[in-house]
Amino acid sequence: MHQEQQLLGTETVAAGPRPVRCRLCGRTLTGASSRRTGLGPACDAKLHPAGPDIRTRRHEVEQDALPGL
Repeated sequence: MHQEQQLLGTETVAAGPRPVRCRLCGRTLTGASSRRTGLGPACDAKLHPAGPDIRTRRHEVEQDALPGL
């Protein structure tokens, strides 16, 4: 008559990749390098800005002078 019963709230959850959150903004990280560092790409760029020798999206463009100036 003694049957083993599982206690409520002790169900096992399928073991999958544990969610890792960004240390700065708290978003869930999906990329391997982001998960390893604990920072998303945008937050990593905020904390570690690119050096002056690395070309970024905002860069100086050589322009011709306007005629008449």
